[in-house]
Formats: sequence, C-alpha cells, structure tokens
Amino acid sequence: MSNDRITRTASPTVPGISDSTRVKSGDLVFISGQVGFEPDGSVPASFERAIELTYGELERALTAAGATYEDLVRVNVYITHLDQEKLVTWRRTRDRIVHVPEPSASTVIGVFSLYNGATIEIDAIAAV
Repeated sequence: MSNDRITRTASPTVPGISDSTRVKSGDLVFISGQVGFEPDGSVPASFERAIELTYGELERALTAAGATYEDLVRVNVYITHLDQEKLVTWRRTRDRIVHVPEPSASTVIGVFSLYNGATIEIDAIAAV
C-alpha cells in the first residue's frame, strides 16, 4: 500500500535520509509514548528485544488508527544511555522490522531514563 498523501524530499548530502516531508490535507494521527515490556510487565533482558517489543506496540497503535508503517511521517525515538553500539543495534533491528520503500523521517534522542525502567520509547505522527 502506498500513501500518495506523503511526499518525501531526500537529503542532498546524507543518502537514505528524508530531509523534509509534506503531507496533503487529511487526518494526522499522533502516537505517543510507546514502550515495549514483556507480557509480565518486566523490562526486556536485551536491548534488541526491547526494540522489537516497542515497535510491536507502535504497530498496534498504528493498526488501531487504520495506519501502517508506510503512513508514518515523523518518528522520535528515545533511548536510555545512548551510545554508538545502541544506535547500531536500533538501526539494524528497526530495518529488520520496518519494511517500507521510503521510511519516515526520524530523530534518535539519548535520555537518562524512561518510564518504569524502559530502555526505548517511541512517539510518532502518521498521515491517514
């Protein structure tokens, strides 16, 4: 499925990065504070598992709004104690989970702590 309401302009200097996004009129969905915990409510043992669960929660919220990863226009990712290793793990895991021809613009922000000990949290905007 392709969302023809979204136009992405590639960055001239960084391949694969969306420099700007234009959304034609319609509904926007704002998804806040998605975190991934194990079914028992505990923090996942590995950062990769936390990413998988968090993106699962993001997908659940998108589906509830009638949207998919392809409809995302903006994603903010908050990672505790962000370093190069966590950044590489996030990119690799995200790319494995989110299969879209043109990924949304995103910002990764290092933070000290998140809700209930979570290691990653995502908020997003989708155009539906």
